Amino acid sequence: MRRRRFLYTSLGTGLTLGLAGCSTGSTDESSPTERATSTSTEDGTSTRETATPNKDQPTETPSENEATEEDPDDTNTDEDDQQTEEDPETAVRYFFEDETGTLGHLADDDIPDDYDNVITNTTTEEEYQEKQRNDRQYPEGMEEGQLTKTVDEMIERAEEIYNNPEEHIEAEIYDDLDLAAEDDEITFTRALIKATQEAGVTSSGLANIVVANIAEDAIEQIQPGFTDYKLSTLPATEPANPGKEGHSGGVRENEFGHKYGNSGFRHMPGLLQYQKDGETKVKYAEQTDATNVNIFRRVIRNPDFSLYRSSLEQDTVNVSRDSKPGDSGHMFPEHYVTALDYTKARELEKKDEDYFRFGMNDDGGYNSLGDYLVQAMIETVDDMGITRYDNNPDRTNIEIPADGKLVSDEFGESLENYPTDPSSEKRQDFKEVGRGLYQLFQEEGWDASIALTGTLEDPEILPTDQETVNPVDHIKELTTLSSSR
Repeated sequence: MRRRRFLYTSLGTGLTLGLAGCSTGSTDESSPTERATSTSTEDGTSTRETATPNKDQPTETPSENEATEEDPDDTNTDEDDQQTEEDPETAVRYFFEDETGTLGHLADDDIPDDYDNVITNTTTEEEYQEKQRNDRQYPEGMEEGQLTKTVDEMIERAEEIYNNPEEHIEAEIYDDLDLAAEDDEITFTRALIKATQEAGVTSSGLANIVVANIAEDAIEQIQPGFTDYKLSTLPATEPANPGKEGHSGGVRENEFGHKYGNSGFRHMPGLLQYQKDGETKVKYAEQTDATNVNIFRRVIRNPDFSLYRSSLEQDTVNVSRDSKPGDSGHMFPEHYVTALDYTKARELEKKDEDYFRFGMNDDGGYNSLGDYLVQAMIETVDDMGITRYDNNPDRTNIEIPADGKLVSDEFGESLENYPTDPSSEKRQDFKEVGRGLYQLFQEEGWDASIALTGTLEDPEILPTDQETVNPVDHIKELTTLSSSR
């Protein structure tokens, strides 16, 4: 654990972050900041609010007894601010008290006295593992409706396929597939997808309910020879036929007269993480077919080979199996995005907030990219999620977590580098921040509004409220400002 910094100004008056859900396109030097820091009064006029303390808060000045910059024992510098007993109401970030040692770098060693925003983690490593294994409860009983097999029957079938993949997976028809040469973790994932496919999984929505949710229990039962394996849901977008498949943003027409738009974040591939020979591996995985999904180039692939990471500088992309990144084709790069492809998603969001169907929802909240990025991190802790159709036994304070999650550019950009440049350290940081968010929502309620800033290595989570989230998310020309960290 380490000593951590925090902000002294309240989030309502001092939120100076480039945030997911906010356009970061530059305009003139004065206009963006005015929009970012103004609020409306009762008579409709606008008042400026800045990152400095408001008039009701005295400006903090060092007393003669406080350490100076030259003092080697300084414990209250700008780089390492610590709250004192006299100012508990001015700190605005969450502190994490880690009683079991399972939050790692997110834990705090200096927590202010009499401070409200303290999250206490009492969950052990075994309990975190159980949260993943018991996700199988979500698809249990579906054999009476959408599926033809029980969970245990799908796992038994996955074991048969995994033990003899050449017999059960039709890989020979694809020149690029060599089951004997690929990592066992990838072959296991194919076996799991194949077994659920045979049981009736045909869409990413149904795969989201089944595949990732039974993965950990399948590992436990099959004992494939590896344990440091995680398959979780990753919110993403895909090409959609306008007028036929729900929302379609950024509709374009290809040379054959076929129109496609962005589906919004309702496509659900998997994020596959595992260790191999001391190296961390991260893959994007479609969960509806073990060998071929014709609009995604490959089923299981490196993120930088994926269409999700295709550049917006390309006019079109090629989705055929023998294509490679940079090839032109008949589909469009802006229709392929995951919640972890932060920069690409933000650029599209800047152009049109309706591109992903972001904006005000029926509950009066504002949906933005931050909601899906936070969801992706939470899924690595407990993939079962919260829906209106099940009762997740692991979660308390249950509300549908649909909005109110802000993410700074700084954090989003640090996170998006993890899939393409993974390391064991980054994977551990990713897991620990996800666990911290999980514990926060367990205590504060799953509909709590938060702002996530800093970096994956050095994160800070700040409390906010929907009244603050909504105007921040509506800002159309907010420049990317630095945090007051």
